[in-house]
Amino acid sequence: MHLLIDIGNTSAKLAVTNSGEIVHFERLSESWGNAFTRLTKAYSIDSIRLSSVAGEDAELDAALNSLSVPVLRLTYETPCCISNVPIGLGADRLAADIGAYQQSQGRTTLVIDAGTCITYDIISRDGSIIGGAISPGVQLRLKAMHEHTALLPLFEAEATAPVVGTDTKSAMLSAAVNGPKFEIEGYIRFLQKQYPDLCVYITGGNSFDFSDDITCSIVHDTYLVLKGLDFIHF
Repeated sequence: MHLLIDIGNTSAKLAVTNSGEIVHFERLSESWGNAFTRLTKAYSIDSIRLSSVAGEDAELDAALNSLSVPVLRLTYETPCCISNVPIGLGADRLAADIGAYQQSQGRTTLVIDAGTCITYDIISRDGSIIGGAISPGVQLRLKAMHEHTALLPLFEAEATAPVVGTDTKSAMLSAAVNGPKFEIEGYIRFLQKQYPDLCVYITGGNSFDFSDDITCSIVHDTYLVLKGLDFIHF
């Protein structure tokens, strides 16, 4: 069994897998030491795979060092099924790329992670990263408008918003919520013209419904980063 750890900008997620199947999932709500003690008692963990975009964490390091199982910390230098990995590519993006490519059955793949930022990675049929993009996520757009203007208040993101706002709040939410949706649709339409076999995998905290003319295969996969970690072999 593998213990998978995905540490993002806003939360940390843990999963236990058995033969590729997620048998346990949780968001970290206690100390690393307590979490590891509880999970290693409940499951026969034989390896730990870690993806982190956060800084150094002495508590995490100490908890990992106290365990007697091998630990793989994913970086852009880790050997895997993905090639042409850019220097410094975030571990979460690489894990998502691995998870998507392993499921794409040899098709050109667009991997979208809609979290604090929205990241795009395009992967060729043979597993080579063609390129990508990064843009602000929904809440980051709202925060930027508030912090860089004198009068615009800060609002929390909502799942849906009108396309045409009728007051300050609905106008800000319109752009912050619908803007990423239209941006993603634009990327998909553009790439479909170049890659007719395109398939799309979306993960992260925000989910989107797309226009009817977006006809390529789109998979929303909450566990894409974790699945990518699970696919890596020591």
